[in-house]
Amino acid sequence: MSIIKFDPQQMERIEEFLDGVPDPETMTQAQLEEYREKVESSIDTLNDLEPKNENSEIYDQWADLHEGLEDILDDILDYLD
Repeated sequence: MSIIKFDPQQMERIEEFLDGVPDPETMTQAQLEEYREKVESSIDTLNDLEPKNENSEIYDQWADLHEGLEDILDDILDYLD
């Protein structure tokens, strides 16, 4: 497994993406599928960026962002069902 150097700018890009996701209720089926793939990819990227120190402010930010992505993914999956 390769090690990815922690880069706060990666987290900022994911946060900006998350802030820009439309309400799943207003999305078409095709948009839901597209955003499902994008959110899953963002979760994978974020997992690779997980800070080692769980007792740090950056870890808390990472965890909040991870939770936000999981929440939107759950919403999208609900609308796809």
